[in-house]
Amino acid sequence: MNSTLSRYLIITIIITLYACQSRRGGSETKTLEEASSGSLENFREAKWQLDPRPVLTRSGGNVFDSHVVGDPCIVWDEEIDTWRMFYFAMGRAEDGEELLSAGMAKSKSAEEIGPGDWEKLGQVQITNTEDLKYEIGWHKWWVIMDAYQPNRAAKIDGQYWSIFTCTTPNGQGGNNKFMQVAFADRLAGPWNVVKQPVLSPEEKWFDGLHCDTPTAYWLEDQSKVAIFYKAYPKYAQPEQKESAFGSGTVLAYWHPSQAEAEKVKIMQRQGQSKAWNQGWMSTPQVFFDKNKKQWYGLINGSPTPPEDESHREPAPSLGGWVISGPGGLESDWTPDVDNSPFRYPKDLTEEELAGGIGVNFWRHHLLVTPKGKARIFFNSGQYGTEQMYSMIML
Repeated sequence: MNSTLSRYLIITIIITLYACQSRRGGSETKTLEEASSGSLENFREAKWQLDPRPVLTRSGGNVFDSHVVGDPCIVWDEEIDTWRMFYFAMGRAEDGEELLSAGMAKSKSAEEIGPGDWEKLGQVQITNTEDLKYEIGWHKWWVIMDAYQPNRAAKIDGQYWSIFTCTTPNGQGGNNKFMQVAFADRLAGPWNVVKQPVLSPEEKWFDGLHCDTPTAYWLEDQSKVAIFYKAYPKYAQPEQKESAFGSGTVLAYWHPSQAEAEKVKIMQRQGQSKAWNQGWMSTPQVFFDKNKKQWYGLINGSPTPPEDESHREPAPSLGGWVISGPGGLESDWTPDVDNSPFRYPKDLTEEELAGGIGVNFWRHHLLVTPKGKARIFFNSGQYGTEQMYSMIML
């Protein structure tokens, strides 16, 4: 082989490798919606690496988020041209009582979403706090999103809507959790609370103790909101032989013209199969796979069944995926045991433990930037002291 031909072959190989790398790089710049219908079937198939650096930390002093920051809900805010995060916040009164509310933060830009890229914006402002079911017990704020455009807040009849949990003393030494909604002209607020809860516990049904941890999506073609919530039974459930008191997921439908949501179906019960979330489970952030015409969800749960007198969420809380059946949102959902869970606390490294991660991984939330940077946010740490962390897509 002469030297000219050799150089030609080497150059050809280099160009071919560069072209292949460019094509791979191009696939990484897809939006979540595009990736869900492109070469990456869906984000369940991706590999995720834990970032030990906190994304959002507790504030110093004795303020509204000095004890817990977590449970993120992130939407694009056109007004500030970046991502707006709503997060669970907990402080404490001087007598030790928990003060529950919601805070906000914004990212530096559409692409800068990692540790050091978020600026706190203070507490969510409510104009009529007197209409809260309990004025120091509102939290787990979720902005209603477009079902087919992840992390995009939906406007319903010209307004943004949010749904949240209100933990309310029941006069018997405990509490029950209700769900209320609020509306606003701007994502920044202020928000106006609707006094009538849209979801309330029904003592003898699956949600007899709590209606908790909402996620919600606007189905424009059906003119209704799909609400997913975490139902805690008050009494043992005979259908859940291995986790009689385990929480599961309920689907409800609602429209702002309605006073209350319609409870449609128990989507996921506990103890039905051997899985990483067979003890209890929470509520999914849902996505639609256009190729398979199937919904899937990012969720947290645990293999440990709760006892009647427990707090009902025994460790470890783990993150992973669930999959709908062929019948869509109203089908029976099942755990994805092939791609879940992401990690077990027992497998954390020294670096990850030193960063404050441990015990549990709570309320996972996926965000993908326009250029394809993907992070799953979650909170972790000892109960009552959690901070927010993330995983990056490999």
